[in-house]
Amino acid sequence: MLVRFPVFILFLLLTMQGCKSGGSSGADLVAPDPVPVQISGREESRAASLSSAGSDQSKSPIQKVSLNSTETSEPEDKTEPARFTNPSMTVYECISSALASNPDLVALRDTEQVGVATVGVAETYPFNPFIQAQVTPGQYLPGGGPSGSTYHYVLLMQRIQLAHQQQYREDAAHSALNGVRWNIHQAELQATALTAQLYFTVLYQRGLLEVARASQNNNQRLLKALTKRFEAGDVSGADLATIRIDTRSTSQQLRLAEANYQTALRNLRNQMGLPPHSSEEFAGDLRSMRWILPNSGDQQPVPPELGLPDMQTPLDDPAWIASWAASRPDVMVAHANVDVACAGLNLATADKVPDITTGPYYQHDASGLNHFGLRAEMSLPFINTGRPLETQRMTELNQKTSVWRQTLVRAELEGQAAFERYHLAYDVLASEKKYGTTELPQELQNLEKQFQAGEVDVVRIIQARTSILQNQRAQLDLYNELAQSAALLVGATGIPLNMLIDQP
Repeated sequence: MLVRFPVFILFLLLTMQGCKSGGSSGADLVAPDPVPVQISGREESRAASLSSAGSDQSKSPIQKVSLNSTETSEPEDKTEPARFTNPSMTVYECISSALASNPDLVALRDTEQVGVATVGVAETYPFNPFIQAQVTPGQYLPGGGPSGSTYHYVLLMQRIQLAHQQQYREDAAHSALNGVRWNIHQAELQATALTAQLYFTVLYQRGLLEVARASQNNNQRLLKALTKRFEAGDVSGADLATIRIDTRSTSQQLRLAEANYQTALRNLRNQMGLPPHSSEEFAGDLRSMRWILPNSGDQQPVPPELGLPDMQTPLDDPAWIASWAASRPDVMVAHANVDVACAGLNLATADKVPDITTGPYYQHDASGLNHFGLRAEMSLPFINTGRPLETQRMTELNQKTSVWRQTLVRAELEGQAAFERYHLAYDVLASEKKYGTTELPQELQNLEKQFQAGEVDVVRIIQARTSILQNQRAQLDLYNELAQSAALLVGATGIPLNMLIDQP
């Protein structure tokens, strides 16, 4: 019995030692990053045994799970997620955005509500009767004694207009509201033209940037090839220096083109009411647009529901442009001002007829009698004739009529000038040959091959490249002139942009 007891104690100690080893192995699964420490040889052998035990445990169905990061055990995906980009905006979408978000237009549209309120005031008849009362409680005879009852009277009076002044005030208010609305339309037309102009400027600067980038890439390739030939002793140092200077020049032109393009983008975004560094992109290319030359044959028939007579004979182009200019919003604003002045003249003429102030009358005199009646009063028309005010209103009407006529003449002249400019740019561009700017022309590529073969020198390469770039920039200038003249024609005549450019 005594022999078995030490054996039992030894077996219990060995079991406890095994539990300690298992606990240390389990602690390694959840321990943080190991701290580098110096260990002895005995500890190294123990760590080796623990690592082998851990490798044996890895074959079991139990897997290690990290709560801090679940992506480290997965293979890294090299494919970047697709970023969301705003769809490219066409010229029509830019115009719609400018009409909806331009700060000046948003503020100007609020003036229409003021005009509507003014019409409401004019349509309200000035019914404002007034009452007058007088009470005399103290009445005495010459001898000093009191006499009779209290004397008092009451008047209820209303001013009545006899010459239809109410109608003329309503006409003036409606005409003023019409002018306010035409002012809004004029601002919208100018915003449309300016937005189109800035949009075409963005496309033009983008084309110049493409030309500058193509020139820079060409010079860099040529400089690299020439450097190799200079190291081989095939070309002189003067040719290499010439290419370096030309490459430095095209690099500066590229930076300038990038700055101008960013400035054009900021101007367009500002016109559209967008932040300067917004991510909107603008689609289109001046060289790929299909331009249209409008004429009098594009006139649409008058809808029968309008009740207007249709013109039987076709108009020529000047008369057709003049008809567009005559309906320009600023001309209609001037015409609305004439209507306001005419209503003012009618009101001044009506005011020559004096108003009557009348109403019921009640009086209680000192003798105790009650008096009921009707009281009326008016100014003497032969003294206050109202002629000076009528003369002033007549002069204002003549002045507004003159302004309307001169505005109409100016609109016709501006419309004719804008149409002639667009017509000239259209004819010049139609007679020119189109060149691409994204790729090098075939002639320059052939010269580069001849240069690599040693058949031509570098001077001819530079001259050819300069001529081709000048031709491409001139081509872009022609397209830009046509686009800017189209935007000017829209603002000068009010012709819709879709009559000048065929772009969905």
